[in-house]
Amino acid sequence: MSAIMERIPRASLVAGALGAIVLVIGFIVAPARAAASYLIAYTACLGVALGALALVMIARVTAANWFVALRRQAEHVMATLPAFAVLVIPVLLSMHLLYPWSTPARLEPAARAAVEAKTAYLNTPFFVIRSIIYVIAWVLLAERLRNASLAQDRGEGERASREMYLLSAGGLIVSAVTVSFASFDWLMSLTPAWYSTIYGVDYFAGAMVSALAALAVIVAMERRTAEIPAAVGSDHFHALAKLLLTFVLFWVYIGFAQYIVVWSGEIPAERVWYAVRSRGGWRVVAEILILGHFALPFCLLLVQALKRSVAIMAALGAWLLVMHYVDVYWIAMPDAPFSGGWGFVTDAAALAFVGGAASAAWAVRRAGIAVVPVADPRLAASLQYRTD
Repeated sequence: MSAIMERIPRASLVAGALGAIVLVIGFIVAPARAAASYLIAYTACLGVALGALALVMIARVTAANWFVALRRQAEHVMATLPAFAVLVIPVLLSMHLLYPWSTPARLEPAARAAVEAKTAYLNTPFFVIRSIIYVIAWVLLAERLRNASLAQDRGEGERASREMYLLSAGGLIVSAVTVSFASFDWLMSLTPAWYSTIYGVDYFAGAMVSALAALAVIVAMERRTAEIPAAVGSDHFHALAKLLLTFVLFWVYIGFAQYIVVWSGEIPAERVWYAVRSRGGWRVVAEILILGHFALPFCLLLVQALKRSVAIMAALGAWLLVMHYVDVYWIAMPDAPFSGGWGFVTDAAALAFVGGAASAAWAVRRAGIAVVPVADPRLAASLQYRTD
C-alpha cells in the first residue's frame, strides 16, 4: 500500500477525534444546533454510501461490463454502511431536539393540528423502530453483496454471480423503499406540516451524484498510486462521466418538478417550505446549488475531452461532493435551530467526525482486498472497454 493510502486511516481518525471533541462541546453549549449539524453531516455522508450500494446493484442487474473494473471501489464505499449503522445513534438520541413533532406543544396551533393527524406515523417509538429497520436492511444487503463478490474471488464463480444478481434485483426494491422513507423520517419531518411525495427521489438523485463523484475521486487516486490496473483509464472515466451527467440531469429535473408542482399549487401551507429557502442567505445558497450542482458540471460533462480526463473528473468529483453537502444543508438547516457562530463550528465538527469515521471505515475494510474482482468472468472485457 502506498504512503498516501497508509496516511488515510490516521488522518481520518485525527479528523474524527477532533470533530468529536468540538461536537461534544457544541452539544453542551448549543445542543439543538449541534444536533442539526450532526444530522446534516450524517445524511450527507450516508448518501454517498447508499448511492454506491445502488450503483453496484444497478450495474449488476444491467450487466454493465465497463463497471466491473470499478466495482470493487464502489463495494469499498458501500462497506462503510456498518459504520453508519452505529453513527445513527446520536440522531436517535437527539431526536427531541430536532423534530418538532416529538414535542407538539411547542408548535403553532395549525402545525400542531397537522402533526396530531399524523400521530400514528410520527411518534417516537415507531420512528426509532423504522430507523433501526432501515440501517439493518442496508447493512445486510451491502454485506451479502460484498461477501458474494469476495466469494467470487475465491473461485465460487457461478454461485456467487447468481447470488449477486438476485440480491441486486430484489435489493433495488428494498433500497428504493427504505431510502425514501428514511429521507421522509430524518429530513422531511423536520417540517412536519409539509410533505412532498417525490422527496425521497430527490435525496436518492443527490446520493447517486455523490457516489459517482466519490468513485471518480477514488479511482483517480488509485491510478496515481498505481494500485489499480493501468488499463483502467480514460475510457472508463468517459463512461463514468456519462452516467454522472445522467444523474446530474435527473437531480435537477426532480428538484424542478417538485418546485413547480408545489409553487403552482398556490397552497400557502405547501409553499412555505420554498418560501423560507428563497429568501436572504438561503436564496444565495439555492443559486450556488443551481450553478455548482447543475450548470457547471452540465457544461463540463458535455465536453468530450474533459470527460476523458482523469484529473478533470477527479476535480469535478471533489466539487460535487461539496455540492452534495451544500444540497443537504439547504434542505435541512432552514428548519433547524440557529445559534450564531457556534453553528458553523458545529457544522465543521460534525462533518469532520462523520466523514472521518466513514473514511477510516473505508480504509480499514478495503485493506487486503483485491483492487479488482479478479475472478469475475467479465473482468477482461471490462479492462479492454473502449468508448467512441
